[in-house]
Amino acid sequence: MLDPSDWKIANDAIEQPLLLVVVDTEEEFDWGKPFSRDQISTTAIASQSRAHTIFDKYGIKPTYVIDYPVASQQSGYGPLKELFDGGRCQIGAHLHPWVCPPFDEQIGNLNSYPGNLPRALEKAKLECLTEEIGKRFGRRPTIYEAGRYGVGPNTAAILAELGYEIDASVVPRTDFRIDEGPDFRHCGAEPYWFGDNRLLEIPLSAGFTGAFAGLGWDGWNRINTPAGRAMRLTAISS
Repeated sequence: MLDPSDWKIANDAIEQPLLLVVVDTEEEFDWGKPFSRDQISTTAIASQSRAHTIFDKYGIKPTYVIDYPVASQQSGYGPLKELFDGGRCQIGAHLHPWVCPPFDEQIGNLNSYPGNLPRALEKAKLECLTEEIGKRFGRRPTIYEAGRYGVGPNTAAILAELGYEIDASVVPRTDFRIDEGPDFRHCGAEPYWFGDNRLLEIPLSAGFTGAFAGLGWDGWNRINTPAGRAMRLTAISS
């Protein structure tokens, strides 16, 4: 986990309110089906330029955090490279372990969270992804969002070793342990510095709307159960 013991609110990193748009950019597959190393199509990314009619209108320069199928296939990285070369986006890394080599782990829910992998394997996969992105875009990424928000006890040190400066994996006040993922209940929504190497954490924005506007984070964790997720309560409340 990202250790909160040495947090320092990063007021010096973000001087004024900003809208930061981070787009998870990954292969096409069905979350309702078992994880597979065969589902790696990226053809839909050819249409991503259409979103930039909106981004450009509001002066937004999104960061696409891309995984290995996107970074390693022309159908994935090609359309993004045009946007990147035109100064219209930034590129970061997004690790889906089940489709990123080396393939030394058993596929399953537990290992779909990269932070659950042994340290050496988590680093090897992220290193492979980092090098692939660097090869395709001419620049190694410095921002990371773990697939499934799956940071673990070794992630911060690995990011520092590979030259990353920003992590964007934290989902404030949310507990994924019920699905074998990380526990972010102690994490707030403000950016903060963490780790010995002064990495910047930029948590996701999160809140409640409609009838759930007054729910609060304690209430959220009460509906973040197998029954609540089956009824899509977590999806319609946030």
